[in-house]
Amino acid sequence: MKQQPNSYWDKRSSERMASYQRNADRVMEIVGHAYDKAQRDIQDEIDRIFSKYALDGGLSPIEAAEMLNGSISRTEWLRIKDKIKHVKDPKIKRKLLNQLNAPAYSARITRLEALKANTYIQSKIIADTEFRASKRGYIHTIDEAYYRTMYDIQQGLGAGFEFASMSTTTVETILMRPWSGKHFSSRIWGNTDALAVQLNEIITAGFMSGASTNKMVAELMQRMGIGKYEANRLIRTETTYMANAAEMQSYEEAEIDKYMFLATLDSRTSERCRKHDLKVYKVSEAVPGKNMPPLHTFCRSTTRAYFGKAHLARIQRRAEDPKTSRPSLVQGDMTYNKWRKSLEAA
Repeated sequence: MKQQPNSYWDKRSSERMASYQRNADRVMEIVGHAYDKAQRDIQDEIDRIFSKYALDGGLSPIEAAEMLNGSISRTEWLRIKDKIKHVKDPKIKRKLLNQLNAPAYSARITRLEALKANTYIQSKIIADTEFRASKRGYIHTIDEAYYRTMYDIQQGLGAGFEFASMSTTTVETILMRPWSGKHFSSRIWGNTDALAVQLNEIITAGFMSGASTNKMVAELMQRMGIGKYEANRLIRTETTYMANAAEMQSYEEAEIDKYMFLATLDSRTSERCRKHDLKVYKVSEAVPGKNMPPLHTFCRSTTRAYFGKAHLARIQRRAEDPKTSRPSLVQGDMTYNKWRKSLEAA
């Protein structure tokens, strides 16, 4: 077998995680557009009222309450409800229809109720987009991680071998496992529920205080920005989990008994990941959040098959200088803490 360069294994690990996070970038781009579109729709509904009632001059709390408690026409209500057609996921659509067909919406519908209903619909359009885009992205990451890792294992062993394709059942098992206590779909639902509540608070308070559209829109943009951040945090953390879970599946298929935790050698790495760096664990005892990445939100750690101390001593791993941000190579058996001490001593 041709001898691999010393940095080979670390380079492959770095490339894998970078590729998985690019998958997350693509998902987040789609989700970000959904947030922007929802914000424009909510702003249009606010502008519709401001235009009709010329509210930029300001209203007293009593006048605002009267306006918000005024009824809207059935045609206007049906126009708002019709936005549900943009939801593709049948479960999300059914929940929306059940809520908006409830007795509370069967008779007189106030302008405030209509605004809240529209905001809730928009939050669930975001949830629908995020769930579908995330699931596609996670499946792609699982598939990519499995085959990349199998290839790397063959390179490390210096021998090719046949292996089974990852089954649909295994992919679904990884997808559906609530490894952090809640399934990612539940977190999406909860995040968008909270978003709708807070957006409605901004809208109601804005009208009651006689705020201008510019002030209200600025507050909406700020809250939407928080929503995007929460979505980004979830997507990146789940992507790390999906990739590492698929790697574990590769180890099992290749009959690799042990794996090594691999933290990123740079200044952003968490204290938890630093402590686990280069520690060896049994594949059969891998537990995400405990000895398998992710250990925390935005975790960038990964794993690699463990071939013994002798192999580790022959390779090098990549590091990033905290001062210059330039990449460098260090011995493969140097832990994160030893690496930081070497910088302090330099």
